[in-house]
Amino acid sequence: MSMLLLRRIENRHIFWTALLMVAIGVIVPGGFGVKPPQWFHDRPTRDVASELSVEPDKVDKLTSVASLKTVPKADGDLAIDHKTQQTHHLSHNKSRQVSPEPTNPVTVPVKFARNIPEKHFELTGEAQKQSFIKLVLPLILAANDELLQRRQAVKAAAKAKDREKLDQWSILYRIESEDFDDTSLSERLLRRVDTVPVALALAQAAVESGWGKSRFAQQGNALFGQWAWTESAGMRPLAASNKRAVVRSFGSLLESVRAYMHNLNTHQNYKRFRDARFRMKSRTDVAKAGLLAAYLDSYAEIGQDYVEKLLAVMSSNNFDQYAGAKLG
Repeated sequence: MSMLLLRRIENRHIFWTALLMVAIGVIVPGGFGVKPPQWFHDRPTRDVASELSVEPDKVDKLTSVASLKTVPKADGDLAIDHKTQQTHHLSHNKSRQVSPEPTNPVTVPVKFARNIPEKHFELTGEAQKQSFIKLVLPLILAANDELLQRRQAVKAAAKAKDREKLDQWSILYRIESEDFDDTSLSERLLRRVDTVPVALALAQAAVESGWGKSRFAQQGNALFGQWAWTESAGMRPLAASNKRAVVRSFGSLLESVRAYMHNLNTHQNYKRFRDARFRMKSRTDVAKAGLLAAYLDSYAEIGQDYVEKLLAVMSSNNFDQYAGAKLG
């Protein structure tokens, strides 16, 4: 009996230790000894309300916000759904004309807003859209930069044959590491630890938050409509098929962006998205945004209509211009 009790205590200790490591890796930039991008420290978030007051009658003169400056088994990640891939690509080609890769990538000032300022809601139409992009674009770039640094950390651990580090990353990215040797594990990790095309992330933020106007975005910094199943984790929607469902809230807009990317990089529903992203590594960011949108039909209940909506938002708002954008 005592042995059984000790075993239960040990298992519980392992579980909570793993959970704590996940929390540290997700919530705290620089988890697992990875130095975070420079914009995550020594740079407090700021209220950029005064910088968002764009007069509606002046919007036509703005070329863009960038005048800013000119856990399932991990082996499933290696499967390729060629039939689905072909179907989605055909749908994409009918829905959207892909712009050429920008020759002069946008440089975005490092200005972070913790939440959506009141000034944003005083704007309407195109002025409000430009305000929203100006708020969210730097956050997407910062979160992607963090993912790039994590990729380098995974590669370094693999090169050094540092199994302990690889195991830590595996916990965070929901891979059962004991099933794989170092090489196989690092390959699976690199399919998950990767960036999300800027145009696609912007489109999802715009659609899910109503360009920042939704109650969840205003009160809970929720830009991507992520669900949670504990009432204290967020806000209850007016109508939901599951009584336990809430829209997850965040302490800041940046937390929302980072959680959204982690969701795409780990949840079983987005395995096809990750597989497709891996196959498209050689493609331009502009091409990848539209093609990968086709694999997000499970993000919303409306399925393929959701994909078409994302493609329309990217196209009508020329989000391709932000491909290759950099913080600076």
